[in-house]
Amino acid sequence: MGVQATGGNTGIYYHPSFSRRSYLTTGRRLADFPAALDPLLRHPHVTLCECPPATDALILLAHEPGLIPQVEADPL
Repeated sequence: MGVQATGGNTGIYYHPSFSRRSYLTTGRRLADFPAALDPLLRHPHVTLCECPPATDALILLAHEPGLIPQVEADPL
């Protein structure tokens, strides 16, 4: 999960697949999300944003090409 702060507002980026057991997470450490964020989401300057799908071109800006087939093979 990432947090982006701009102009006094905070966006928390989350996707339901983050809470599933996979190579992305250790155990079920995010199993209580996004419900665990409820106290934060009561503040008017905090917004929960669902991550959109990333393009391969965007992924390749930060990762090696071999990562894409590994992610595609994981049954998120």
